[in-house]
Amino acid sequence: MSGPSTETRYLNKRVLVTGGAGFIGRRLKARLAELGAAVYSLDNRPVTAQGPNEIQCDIRDAKALGAEVGRISPEIVFHLAASIDRAPESAKIGPMLEVNLFGALNLFEALKAVPACRSVVVSGTGEEYGSAVPPFLESYREDPVGPYSFSKLCVTYLAGMFFKVYRLPVIVFRPTLAYGPGQEPGMFIPSLIRTLRRGERFEMTAGEQVRDFIYVDDLVDAYLKAGVAGAGFGEIFNIGSGETSTIRELALKIASLMNKKALLDIGLKPYRPAEIMDYRVDFSKA
Repeated sequence: MSGPSTETRYLNKRVLVTGGAGFIGRRLKARLAELGAAVYSLDNRPVTAQGPNEIQCDIRDAKALGAEVGRISPEIVFHLAASIDRAPESAKIGPMLEVNLFGALNLFEALKAVPACRSVVVSGTGEEYGSAVPPFLESYREDPVGPYSFSKLCVTYLAGMFFKVYRLPVIVFRPTLAYGPGQEPGMFIPSLIRTLRRGERFEMTAGEQVRDFIYVDDLVDAYLKAGVAGAGFGEIFNIGSGETSTIRELALKIASLMNKKALLDIGLKPYRPAEIMDYRVDFSKA
């Protein structure tokens, strides 16, 4: 006989989503509410929804974060809060570590004192693999290509250590690139669409980069399954769609659907330093 479904296992569970005001966090919160969970959202951005479950708190503030986590006593945690600035400047390393690494440390320390906590799903990134030979496997030696991926790799190792030493039930996801309605305007797909809708020219690289884009609701499904899996603690799991295209192909497809191909300026921008030219993951383990 099969066990309870993912849908029923969230009923009345206390679930904390850090970064709940973000693109993926908002979709995840909505799904959790539909499944009957008691959803608590924590973000450093001003609270837009009223009520005790929408909390403005900076994960860098260990004391405030610890107090909120202790009050909520979450059974399941999705840690999505992070600085996602992908600028390559070395000056970004310190601030990135302060938010991503030490913010995660503050959260893990607070959760150590919560006996009810049964699962912590942490959001990493496929960018941690850098220029490794694709498709990326979880067993690969990582090769971060900037402050962002370096900071996320530090969080991955921190999570592994907290499981081994303190038995915190942590799972790390390394997803590919999420997309969908409500995404931040600075990301490639929404930036392209918004620019073309305004009738403006869109400057981009030659677009030879291969990318795996995963639809946000599919990624949320993966998070939901992991949150109640009861297994995989201390491990890393790649998450992707299994479908790839070059950035050039994607831009041409979107522009064609909008009848705006003439506005594409392909090849005017240089690639980023240490650009990952082939970004694919093997997600057979997941």
